[in-house]
Amino acid sequence: MGQTQRKELLIYQKYVDLIEYAYDRIRKFPKSEKYAMAASFKNSMFDTLKYILRANKIYGNSQKRLEMLNMIDAEVQLQKVLVRLAHKYKYISNKNYIEWARRLDEIGKILGGWIKSTRNGKNI
Repeated sequence: MGQTQRKELLIYQKYVDLIEYAYDRIRKFPKSEKYAMAASFKNSMFDTLKYILRANKIYGNSQKRLEMLNMIDAEVQLQKVLVRLAHKYKYISNKNYIEWARRLDEIGKILGGWIKSTRNGKNI
């Protein structure tokens, strides 16, 4: 398995782990947020997972892959904002906030590497 495949597989694995982690926390949100913030989290997480899978299947078109990777990046940024808001409104603890943010940062770094290698033509 080449370096690119490992990087893509790693981001997929890390992201699925994040979804599992997030679901346990989202379940504890107040009822008033079940159809608002909780739904936004879920929609964004599954959109991101879908974009990761799609980006992984794009071969020979680095521009199209970059577009998909930028969509992933935008969703990760949205999730960071949602996590900050969940912490601000005390839907998650300090410990959960730190861990969730750490996981999102780690995914962001992996994604940044994927974007950089795609820009350099290594994912074509």
